[in-house]
Formats: sequence, structure tokens, C-alpha cells
Amino acid sequence: MMRNFFDKRRVMFLSLVIFLSFLGQAQGKALTLEEAIKIALSNNKEILIAKEKVKEAEQALRIAKGGYFPNLGLDVTYTHLSEVPSLSLPGPPGGLEIEMGKQDSYLSKLTFTQPLYTSGRLGLTCRQAELNCQKVKEDLVSCQNEVIFQVKEAFYSVILAQDVLKVTRQALKQAERHLKVVEELFRTGAVSRFDLLRSQVEVANLKPDLIRAENSLRLAKERLANLLCITLDSTKIEGELSFEPVDISLEEAIDRALRERSELKSLRLQREASEVSLSLARIWNLPSMSLVGNYQYENPFEGRDEWGSEWNINIVLSLSLFDGGVGKARIARRKSQLAQVELSLQQLEEGIILEVKRNFWEMKALEEVIYAQRKNVEQAQEALSIAESRYANGTATNLEVLDAQLALTRARTNYVKALYDYNVAKAKLERAMK
Repeated sequence: MMRNFFDKRRVMFLSLVIFLSFLGQAQGKALTLEEAIKIALSNNKEILIAKEKVKEAEQALRIAKGGYFPNLGLDVTYTHLSEVPSLSLPGPPGGLEIEMGKQDSYLSKLTFTQPLYTSGRLGLTCRQAELNCQKVKEDLVSCQNEVIFQVKEAFYSVILAQDVLKVTRQALKQAERHLKVVEELFRTGAVSRFDLLRSQVEVANLKPDLIRAENSLRLAKERLANLLCITLDSTKIEGELSFEPVDISLEEAIDRALRERSELKSLRLQREASEVSLSLARIWNLPSMSLVGNYQYENPFEGRDEWGSEWNINIVLSLSLFDGGVGKARIARRKSQLAQVELSLQQLEEGIILEVKRNFWEMKALEEVIYAQRKNVEQAQEALSIAESRYANGTATNLEVLDAQLALTRARTNYVKALYDYNVAKAKLERAMK
């Protein structure tokens, strides 16, 4: 009995260890930028909708290609007459009544249709469906690129919020450390009560900043979680705002954007599809020819109450002789649509060139800002160290130390914000080029 008791205790202990191990892994899991992008590409609703549109376009292409193949249809009809029509003829007393049919009749009809000549309509219809399928795929790529940019921007916002929170905590610790020095000097009578009060106020002023920084981090994580369609309550965001200059010229960036931008590819495919639509409108009223075959199995057959069959083969030529001006209107409409696409393409190219220039110049300007802010942080750290040392020796005022602390906090904050702005500008440039 004691052995069973200890066995149960051992099982409970092992279960607890395994549970705590999994709990620790769950709480310690980290989310990188690459993983966030992967999750967004799998969960984002806009991307899922775009993927369904690709499937729809692929099926539309299959439908268009099906026009080349024969069509075979079966019709089965059963007819029951409430009253069989009859024909009355003069004759013996009372006349002669002849039934014109049967009360119940059955008909099975097999119809075969094969297009022989369509004046090019089938080929153009398939080409149009193929171009639309390619366009929708480029729209999917565009949607994915936009989501990737949004994830990068949201992810960088979380890293920025984490860095600002870290800077604020460092500032608070510095202020609290300086307050202890002032309190010690005040107890010895080396400084006035004003210095003590001023240092206490500085510490108190930094605590609301810390609360705001923590709230900004929560909001940034919530935005990222909403974009990824997941929860990030216990997830650690792992990453940093790095500075990696891009080795590309403005001309190279513009050339790449005009070659690889998915929206441009999509609109160019739409222009080609509009040209096909115009060609279709021009041949719409041209003749078409098809082979039609019928096979019937019916009862009654040739007026007799019995089953019988018959078949026929037809060559059908269709030609529109008069359409009331619909054909000309259709051509004019397609020309207008093509002109609209051409103008939209020009407008998009001009907009993309401007977008690339703006993001390129912004990124290059932020490179210089980062170099300057990095130097500012080094100088502010040195200035604070000198001020604290001089204050401890009685050769500097408390205000000088507080000013140095504030300058260092601003320099650190401006530096991490410059890194954030640079990484976002870099992501915008990448988005503008693909």
C-alpha cells in the first residue's frame, strides 16, 4: 500500500515537472520578424481572399479552354395528356373518331455539339482568361508585399517601444542614483534643500514617462497581434533596430521598381487583356460554324405505340446580319476601356518613380541623422559623467547634472527613433521596388 502511495506521488511529481517545463517554454517563446512575416502570410484575411481569387481565375481559364471540346447533352421527357386530341370523320352511324396521339409519350434525346469555326473567338477568350489569371496572381504578390511591409512597420514599432521603455528605465535609475547622492550630501550639509527637492521632482516626473512607455509597448504589441491574427500576451518580441546601409543608387532603385513592381505587372497584364477584349469586340459579329448531331429514342414512334429511334447531323452557320449598332458600340466601349488602362499605367509609373525617390532620399537623410545621433549619445554620456563627478566634488551645480541627464535621455531616445525611422524608410523603399 505504501508502495502504491509513493508511485502515485512519483507520477504526480513527474507530471508537475513536465507541465512546468511546457509552461516555461510557452512563456519563454520568442517571435522574430521572419516568423511574424510567415504567420501573417498564412493568416492574413486579405491574402486568403487574394488566393481564392487566384483559384477562381484558374477555374475560369479551364472553362474558357473547355469551349474547344465537344458538348454532349441528354434530355429525357415524359408527357401525360389529360385528354388525347382526336379527329372526327363522317362514316357509319355516329361517325368515326380517330385519336391524334397517345396519352403518355416518352422521349430521350442525345445532342452532340462541336464548334468548327468561331472566327478566332475561342482563342481570344482563352487568351483573355489566361491574362486575367496572371493578373490575379500578380495582385496576390502585391497583397503579400503590402502585408510584409505592414508587419515590418508594426514589428519595428514594438522594438521601438521596447527601446524607449529601456531608455526611460535607464533615465529613472540615473535620476534615482543621483537623488541618493544629493540626499547624502544634504545630510552632511553640503547642498541646499532646493537641490534635494529638485532631484526628487525629477524622479517623480520620470515615473509617468515610464507608465506611458509601458502603455505604448502594449499598444504596439496589440497592433502587431491584430495584424498577425494571433495573441501575443506571453510572447517575447525578439529583434533590434539595426543600421545596415543599402548599397543601391537612385537610378538602380527606379529601374528595379519599373521592372519588378507587382502593381505595374498587374496593370500591364490588364492592358494586354483590354487589347484582347477590343479584338473580341471587332470579330463578335463574324460568322461561326458548328457541327450538331441529334439522336432520339421515343415512344410512340411514327404514330405507332412502339419504341423507335432516329438521328440527324447538321452543319450550323451563324451570322449576325443586323444588330442595331450594338457591335460598333461594343468596339467603342472597349477602346475607351483600353485608353483608361493606358492612362492609369502612365499615372502609376509616375507615382512609383516619385515614391521611390521620396523613400530613397528619406533613407539617405536618415543615415546622416543616425551618424549624428550616435555621436550625440557618446557626447551626452561623457557630459553626464563629467557633471556627476564635478557635482560630487562640489564644482558643479545640481541643475547641471539634471540638464546632463535630460540631454542623455533625449539623445538616446532620438537615436532609437532615428533607427526606427531608418528601418521603416528602408522597408518602404523595398516595398516600392517590388
